[in-house]
Amino acid sequence: MPSSRSREIQSMAQNDYPCEASNWLFVGPSKINGSGLFSKKTISSGAVVGRLGGTVLKAPNRRTIQIDRHRHLCSGHIDFVNHSCRPNAYVRVDSETIVLIALKQIRTESDEIMIDYNCSEYSLAERFMCRCCPIPNHIAGYRYLMETKQHEYLSRINPFALSHLVQMAEEECLSRPEVHDNGHAN
Repeated sequence: MPSSRSREIQSMAQNDYPCEASNWLFVGPSKINGSGLFSKKTISSGAVVGRLGGTVLKAPNRRTIQIDRHRHLCSGHIDFVNHSCRPNAYVRVDSETIVLIALKQIRTESDEIMIDYNCSEYSLAERFMCRCCPIPNHIAGYRYLMETKQHEYLSRINPFALSHLVQMAEEECLSRPEVHDNGHAN
């Protein structure tokens, strides 16, 4: 049975997705990191920002988004979607493309389109310290949040985390022996 997330993507008509070569997505100077992705039009909260396709790779690198357990998507526009711990967009996977959806209104040319990388990668190919927070956070992927027991962060991002990341984390938790306070496994 498809999850609510997959039903959400399936319910959107193919024509609802702008293609990567849209005339309103563009790369410009970022306040976070070098260059970023922007829109030439205002995008309402909940609206599709863009559909990005590209090359599917078997291994992650610093320029990919994980589209399932073993496949990672890279393209020119994906390379410029920067991380933010308080993003204005999130990612959904549709076959071999990703769909960026606005979490809040994205204003014309002034708001950089940003996602939380912990929602789109199980384990980042290259970990880093974020540049968006007054006290930088360690960004390493969904798995790192599970390992470091960052439950508050996880509860905030889970509605936007890609479903295969959540499933991978659940499977990993089930495969580990439970460790009690005395340090011994059950």
